[in-house]
Amino acid sequence: MTQHLSTLVIIIAIFIFAIYRRIRRNIGWQELNPRKMVIRTCMFLIIGLAFLSVGLTHPISLISDVAGILAGILLAYYGAALTTFEKREKHWYYRPNIWIGSTVTFIFLARLIYRFYWMYTSGALTAAAAQKQTNGYQNISAAVGNSWTAGLLLIMFAYYIFYYLILLKKKKQLTQSEN
Repeated sequence: MTQHLSTLVIIIAIFIFAIYRRIRRNIGWQELNPRKMVIRTCMFLIIGLAFLSVGLTHPISLISDVAGILAGILLAYYGAALTTFEKREKHWYYRPNIWIGSTVTFIFLARLIYRFYWMYTSGALTAAAAQKQTNGYQNISAAVGNSWTAGLLLIMFAYYIFYYLILLKKKKQLTQSEN
């Protein structure tokens, strides 16, 4: 029992640290580091494709997935248009719009917390532990749940993928116009 509790505490600590970092990236000036952005874009793309693949098995949830992706793309374009850039010494910095980034993060967190709360109160977590599911695909499906969860999560993934791609393109334009 203590091993399960310590594992839960570690998972919660990692989750809180990830939330802190996500919120911190939405506030103030951030260095425009192309390498980090490409790595983040690839990570979001891989995770987003995993969530999208779950939706492909259920054609009805595909609608919310596509709606989430489109909403994320629209928010990314709008957010990139409101992003300001500044050159300090040799490096470019950007300041994202705090409201758009915070809204995307809030949607992600609210739906994720609600989903885990629902799983806890409905007994889905204890049933999965009792069955000792070893199929990772089933575990993703259980965590994602209904179609709205995946659609809302895909808003965040699509937003950050396209936002970072737009920022990388703008950085390229800024450095070309500078030269």
